[in-house]
Amino acid sequence: MQTLKIVNSICILLICSILIGALYFQFGLHENPCPLCLLQRMAMMAVIFGLGMNIYFGFKPQHFALIIMAALVGLTMSARQVLLHICPVDGEPTGYGSPVFGMHLYTWGVFIFLMSILASAIFIMIIPKIEAKPELKIIALEKFAVYLTIAIILINIIATFFECQLGPCCENGPCP
Repeated sequence: MQTLKIVNSICILLICSILIGALYFQFGLHENPCPLCLLQRMAMMAVIFGLGMNIYFGFKPQHFALIIMAALVGLTMSARQVLLHICPVDGEPTGYGSPVFGMHLYTWGVFIFLMSILASAIFIMIIPKIEAKPELKIIALEKFAVYLTIAIILINIIATFFECQLGPCCENGPCP
């Protein structure tokens, strides 16, 4: 059971690192996220929420169902953005934002969401073999993962508010 909790926390930290990377692109490289990028971030946060429920309420198939649904939404947004840039119109750039290891962030999003679905399916197959009673003791790694997630979510909320105010976000940064 302890090993599954550690793997769960590592999954949270991996997704948090991706969100931190997205914040670096936003603030360090001054590449404001587009509306689809913001929706992908929200889907990643929802995946983290499902993983966080495992920490506080034990491993349950319902938590993994939430992760899978959030990942499907995120996958849809990522795939939509990939398709928008796969065959650009003449004269338009071939992608949005700087690539990382040769792929744009939204392309990595497709991979991340697919891995979230696959990992959740594997966890669901393992769950019947573990004890049903949740372990109430929360380890330091889990606390760190949850606190980091809360900080990242708050930073994203504040950054999105300053980018979009109370209206819709414009395609490439703040509206004129």
